[in-house]
Amino acid sequence: MKTKQIILLSIILVSLLGCKPNNWLDWKTQNEIWLQENAKKEGVKTTASGLQYKCIVPGISHSSSHVDDAKIVKINYTGKLINGCVFDASDNYSEYVSAFVPGFSEGLKQMKEFGIYEFYIPYDLAYGQEGAGTEGTISHIPPYSTLIFRVELLDVY
Repeated sequence: MKTKQIILLSIILVSLLGCKPNNWLDWKTQNEIWLQENAKKEGVKTTASGLQYKCIVPGISHSSSHVDDAKIVKINYTGKLINGCVFDASDNYSEYVSAFVPGFSEGLKQMKEFGIYEFYIPYDLAYGQEGAGTEGTISHIPPYSTLIFRVELLDVY
């Protein structure tokens, strides 16, 4: 039993150490380059604000399921950084659309119920130059981070 716990702890430590920004170039520049390259990929659309998104599954349009700031959405999501490190995930999460960072809210408004999208949110539509969370934790988002979310819209009410 102790061996399994040591292996699990080792995996967690390696993943945490691997989630630091790469040192070959500053993190802000890495994120800007990543977004420039991502915008060229098939199926990726860019809005006027700079949000990038890709429709994986289009979803179903219902008259009552139009997404706007006053609505509550129920979603499944996973959030990660450009280096692949997951900082958050949730199933059956409900919240007002207006409560999310601006890029996430804007992405939700592109969706239809039961759709699955990927959002590529530039730092200025997310947590900006401050970042979020506590450094050294899994949920830490460094300053100037692009956020990548895979989102499934389950319900709108």
